[in-house]
Order: sequence, then structure tokens, then C-alpha cells
Amino acid sequence: MDYLAAREAEIVGNIRDYFRERILNNPQAVLAQVDGELAALYVNYGNDWTGRGVVADAVQEATIAALEGVRAECLQLLEENA
Repeated sequence: MDYLAAREAEIVGNIRDYFRERILNNPQAVLAQVDGELAALYVNYGNDWTGRGVVADAVQEATIAALEGVRAECLQLLEENA
């Protein structure tokens, strides 16, 4: 596994671990937090006119992907409990 793939896997795993228990305890609060973070990340992702580089792009893409997964888990849990 190359460096970028290992770094992406580490980021995704760490974010999922961080939110795992919080999703179960309060999915609505986590959803609100993640939506705000994603909004900021998408704006930052689009503001790359000076060039971040391959590593920084991979980190940001992995963070966005992981938070989108957390968001999906929150929505699923809220739907199941509705």
C-alpha cells in the first residue's frame, strides 16, 4: 500500500472511531456538526487556485469521504428511530 492510500485509510478510520459512540448517543447533534464541517470543507476544497498538492488533496478528500459516511450513518439512525 502506498503512502497516500495508507494516509487516507488512517484518516477515515480515525474519523469513524471518533464519531462512532457519539452517533449512537445523539445522532441529531452529530449530524448538525458534520453538516457544518462538510460545508466548510467543500468551500475550502473549491478554493484551490494556488494548489495544495497531492498529499493535501488526498487528506481533504479522505476527510470529506469519512464525514459523508458519518452523515449517512446519522441519517439512517434517525430514520430508523423516527
